[in-house]
Amino acid sequence: MISPKSLMKIATTASVVAMTVSVAVVPAYAMQDIAIEDTPSSFAATVDDAQNSSNSMPDNPNATLPETVSENISDDSTVVSENLAVTPEGDVQNIETGETVTDAQLVGTQSQQPDPLAKTDGESFIPVSASDVKDAVEQPVKQSAEQSSLKGGSTVRLTKFESNEYGAHWGTYNGTKAFFDYRNNLFVQQAKGVIDVSSWQGDVDWAKAKADGVEGAIIRLGYGWGNYADAKAQRNINECKRLGIPFGIYWYSYAYDANCARAEGNDVAAKLRQMGVSPNDLKYPVYYDLEKWTWAGHTPPTNPNVYSGMADAWYGALQSAGYKNLGVYSYTSYLQGPLNNSNIYAKTRWVAQYGAQMGYNAFGTNDRGWQYTSSGRINGISGSVDMNAFGNKATNVASGKWVYKDGRQYWQEKDGSYAQGKEIYDPSTDAWYWIDANGVMAQNKDVYLRSNGGKWVRYDSNGRMVKGEDFRYGAWYNFDFTTGAMSKGMTYLSDEDKYVYYDETTGKMIYGEVYLGYDDERAGWYMFDAVTGARRVGDVFIRSNGGKWVRYDRKTGKMVKGLQKQNGSWYYFDPVTGAMAHGNTWVPQWQAWHYFDNVTGRG
Repeated sequence: MISPKSLMKIATTASVVAMTVSVAVVPAYAMQDIAIEDTPSSFAATVDDAQNSSNSMPDNPNATLPETVSENISDDSTVVSENLAVTPEGDVQNIETGETVTDAQLVGTQSQQPDPLAKTDGESFIPVSASDVKDAVEQPVKQSAEQSSLKGGSTVRLTKFESNEYGAHWGTYNGTKAFFDYRNNLFVQQAKGVIDVSSWQGDVDWAKAKADGVEGAIIRLGYGWGNYADAKAQRNINECKRLGIPFGIYWYSYAYDANCARAEGNDVAAKLRQMGVSPNDLKYPVYYDLEKWTWAGHTPPTNPNVYSGMADAWYGALQSAGYKNLGVYSYTSYLQGPLNNSNIYAKTRWVAQYGAQMGYNAFGTNDRGWQYTSSGRINGISGSVDMNAFGNKATNVASGKWVYKDGRQYWQEKDGSYAQGKEIYDPSTDAWYWIDANGVMAQNKDVYLRSNGGKWVRYDSNGRMVKGEDFRYGAWYNFDFTTGAMSKGMTYLSDEDKYVYYDETTGKMIYGEVYLGYDDERAGWYMFDAVTGARRVGDVFIRSNGGKWVRYDRKTGKMVKGLQKQNGSWYYFDPVTGAMAHGNTWVPQWQAWHYFDNVTGRG
């Protein structure tokens, strides 16, 4: 996880800030007389003058800037701790000396991933560009709270600023505990104060933590693949079960392609079973922690489409094992960069932003979490701990009831009015519904929801939002298990362990040979089974136009063209048609004629 040095103190009583917020946004000046100090919360950070100081790392208000940055640190490097930076090639360097770091505990080895928190002695850190750190070192500027927050920076406070503005804070909304940004914009209602922990917190006294206001926990299970579980995961899980503390899981990813991600997902599922965690035990999701990692001899992906395939593969492995409550975790700058993908956004349910304002606003689900500081202090934990606000954004989760008139179904709100033209959630059925403009519950209908970037969803004959595969209108469709969004493009179906392709416009499953534009790297011809729609890989004989053998890459499914070596043998495929060469063939790469077997195509 990501979080800076521990400087911020946390008050110790369990009450929340006595601040009732009406439906309309309350201007900051209207609250200037509220004595927040008189009603402290164990999830309320007190004033920290260091937050706005000019010697703080960008995006990490409690991490100290280095006195100098070595000339050997390039502008395109990434600072990953107070002392370390990583080059685009994956080499780790000391920020001030520029020397390359080779300690395996910090950077790992070619075959072994390091504990991601080792570089910061257990203190998490949001990676930031070296050029930004250099600018901060060379030209320190003390910004106002508003400037800091608007630039993705740094202020998380509960007491009022000198300008009578407030930082991210706890309060109430519609009679429920809630969390707001510094401008009083609602982040979530029905809010819970949640911590996330790993072995770096040691043996947590969970009874004391619960008494101090902890309402939930996200527990690190592990990282990468083929590694031991987090040393305190089993204890933390057992204690949360014993004391009735709702919990979820997170897993830090070192994956660089879909195969690695699937291995990580299988690892998560195996360890959950080993630790006696059933899907029903998890009140919060299992989160896939996607960050810019550092691992000797390896570099993380930069293509959002690669990350999208990784997320699908990881989801597939967990879903196949019965774990359907899943989500993606990351930090704002990474979501706006390498993770900038609609599929990733649809899955993102927990975001780190150490500032007075949440910089990410494309959550694909109603439930969400904001990791607003890692400098919290909780009774029962020695040292700092990450603090989070989890809850629901939409106000349409409020109670209501179904009303039947003339054979039609309507949703009556708590105040007696009837819902119209809106999506509602019924906790009694744990399902989402759409209420048409005439107030009638939609049935057997596709609806385009414009919020959060937009998505097509489908409601079945009972009015419930469809999740998973669905055969309708003479074709197969698929809808995301979490968000209900109609699948478009290449999709992994975990229940059947196959990749299929859904038309980018209609969402219908595609069969046969098709050219997919994608990006420059993945554009090409693909083949999908005429019956099952499964993406074909390996050698396939195409009978049309006289017949030809072609090969589809076993990892990507893309038709192979040109020279390829497989299982120790060379093959050549026509650069235009993809036809496998047989007999004496001119090979441009070799600038020579070469004979390929008339039957097998081996060269």
